[in-house]
Amino acid sequence: MATDLLNRRVIRVPNVVGRPVNKARILLEDAGFRNIVTLYRESYEDRDTVLDQRPPRTQMVYEDTEVVIWVARRGYLENLPAIYRRSDAVGRNLVRELCFVFEHMFDSVEINLADGWRFYDPHVAPIDFLNWLSGWTAFTLDLDWPEPQKRALIKRAVDLYRIRGTKRGLILFLRLFTGSEPDIAENTWPFKGFRVEGEGAETGARVALDSVIMPPVDLAHCFVVTMPMKYEDVTTDQVIRIHQIIQMEKPAHTHYYLRFAEEKGEVELREFFAIGLRSGIGIGAEVVQSTDESEEKS
Repeated sequence: MATDLLNRRVIRVPNVVGRPVNKARILLEDAGFRNIVTLYRESYEDRDTVLDQRPPRTQMVYEDTEVVIWVARRGYLENLPAIYRRSDAVGRNLVRELCFVFEHMFDSVEINLADGWRFYDPHVAPIDFLNWLSGWTAFTLDLDWPEPQKRALIKRAVDLYRIRGTKRGLILFLRLFTGSEPDIAENTWPFKGFRVEGEGAETGARVALDSVIMPPVDLAHCFVVTMPMKYEDVTTDQVIRIHQIIQMEKPAHTHYYLRFAEEKGEVELREFFAIGLRSGIGIGAEVVQSTDESEEKS
């Protein structure tokens, strides 16, 4: 206990009389005071102007000393009829004191209502409010972005919304999130699909009951996104994020295919499916025949 008393720091009280309450609190906190009490006093001075302080200015006190500042307010009493503004013989007014109690209780609510416009301006809104503000235009923020970049992009969110669903908009959003500009090819699909069927409706194919492997797609509603980075250099979270961006920015009726830059060198490009080249259809039939012949001989 004695050690704590010896270690307490002595601070000179700054003069905050005549300053706005916000600046007064900043001066007191910068001086080292943490226990600051704000009380209201009826006055015709400008609203929230500091009228008095305790301890007085230039006094040397300990850093844990309570500092009280009185702030000018007209109070709720001015909104009541004149009969409630009368004071008694000693100058006391019970209604006024009761109104000041409610004013202290609801002060934070009143400040938020008076400064509500700040929550809708991306440049001055609280950092915790930016995600909600960006949600108005379905704009997704990256947690790794610097705060100035987040605020600047939210400011332009309405303009960016006009190009949503377009090739230009998708390239822009992918570049903002990944730092790399993708290549988007429209009206194309990497696989053409495979069907087994007859020439007519009545003579349809019967391989596994009219088999369909990868049904054909409408190329008018398809596009391929190629990211200029190797798949090995991309983390799983980045791949998921890229898919989320494409799903969010593409038109709802379209289909997309995501691929990454391929290794350049002696890499053989192969088709998805080829009969007679790398399949077992039509190749190695002699093995089947020899098996059948051995069964007949036996």
